[in-house]
Amino acid sequence: MPDPVNLTEDVPPTPDDDEAFGLDLEIPAEVVAAILEPEAEPEPEPITEQVLVEPDNDVRRAVDRLGDRIDQRLAGLQAQFDREVRAEASRERVVDRLHAELQEYKQDLLLKVQRPIFVDLIQLHDDVGKMAEAQGDDGEAVRGMLESIQTAVEDILYRQGVEPFRNDGEAFDPRRQRAVTTTPTDEPDRAKTVAQRLRPGFQAGDKVIRPEIVTVYTLKP
Repeated sequence: MPDPVNLTEDVPPTPDDDEAFGLDLEIPAEVVAAILEPEAEPEPEPITEQVLVEPDNDVRRAVDRLGDRIDQRLAGLQAQFDREVRAEASRERVVDRLHAELQEYKQDLLLKVQRPIFVDLIQLHDDVGKMAEAQGDDGEAVRGMLESIQTAVEDILYRQGVEPFRNDGEAFDPRRQRAVTTTPTDEPDRAKTVAQRLRPGFQAGDKVIRPEIVTVYTLKP
């Protein structure tokens, strides 16, 4: 251990000195050296400034060309997608139209095959109706039986999609009505109107199997 240095040497004692109080302080030499020669602070490291390096023109042009090619490719893909969507919608419309035409053809073909049977049943319906109307007061039982047969024929037709109809309105419609007789009239407003409804018409959907049988007013000459 180094010898202690007596700091009280060459210093005249004073009343405030430690000796006056009977104290003799000795401070180690290294402490004194540290006090007299403080450690030098480390020099700060130089601050280096970051320099941003800009890409050269060739790299920038290459990136721009790549971006343009990507945009063109995306535009081409979008156009191709739009064409496929339109083509698919067109195909769906064609399929729907063909399906509707096929269904209509099937219905028309079936109706063409069944039409003679329907016409015969309708004729039977008319004949039974005429027989029922021809019965007098004494033939109530027979009339009731005939009307039951007429209703049964209507049920058979109904199960096959054929229904009776009576045309709306008083004006004569040659597309859905058939005039078997005429009734003369002096009133011009009554000309070509229905005078009497004789037999109902029959239709399958919007197809007329047998038009309504009517009597039409005609203007007297």
